[in-house]
Amino acid sequence: MGQAKSKPARPEPSAPATPPKGTLSILREWTDALVIAFLLAMFIRTFVVELFKIPSGSMTPTLVGTGFNPFGQPEERVIEWDVNKDGEKDLILDRNHNRYPRYHVFFRKNGKFVGNEEFATLNLPLEAIRSARIRNDRIVVNKFIFWFRRPHRGEIVVFRVPFGPPKWQRDKPIYIKRLVGLPGETLEIRQPHVYINGQLLDRPEVFQRTEYTNAFDFRSATVPPLSYLVLGDNSKNSMDSRDWGTVPANNIKGLAVLRYWPVDTIALLHRESGPSK
Repeated sequence: MGQAKSKPARPEPSAPATPPKGTLSILREWTDALVIAFLLAMFIRTFVVELFKIPSGSMTPTLVGTGFNPFGQPEERVIEWDVNKDGEKDLILDRNHNRYPRYHVFFRKNGKFVGNEEFATLNLPLEAIRSARIRNDRIVVNKFIFWFRRPHRGEIVVFRVPFGPPKWQRDKPIYIKRLVGLPGETLEIRQPHVYINGQLLDRPEVFQRTEYTNAFDFRSATVPPLSYLVLGDNSKNSMDSRDWGTVPANNIKGLAVLRYWPVDTIALLHRESGPSK
């Protein structure tokens, strides 16, 4: 028997060529992508996390920020130098003659800051003076955590000031401080310590190392319901609840969780807080 001859395969019809996209079509695609990215970024910033720059020195030494005077000049510079010759670098704020006393030294021991003192003069070597730098720490703020729980004592919170700030501070309506007093508590400062309902506040451990002063004629205060009392870690140079009172719970915007700048100081910020009672 003869073999059947196979029929030659019929060529598949070629797909029609895709016409090139016009300029308007490409522009529309890019615009859609940018709008989606913008909306996503706004959602994250509004409800999830936000990056925040420390605007002043009120939380030194935990968080360091350099304020500027009305002429755009820095009010202080940061120097790290072993002032008391114990082998650990201390943190020095050099106020550049803008304030008296000029130097504010935060002493470090076993890797932690344990006290501070102000000096009119300080015998620093030229190497230390040349190392002075402007520093504005940058942090990550968790903006949704307080949807699920109340703030805890010792946490560093970002909040809106509970009143219209004075004219010279209207460009800084958002503050950052440490939460100290909870609703219903009576807080008293007996220098250098804080007392809650007559008992020494020593937990979390950060309160054992921080020195508090009776600035703004503050002695004691009872925290109203749904409010919190906040204080700066740099108690000698901080505007906080001693000046303008407690912060309503609704004014608290988020929890500081991470310092990411400068890169040599990256650290978590919420490990020293304690549960609210």
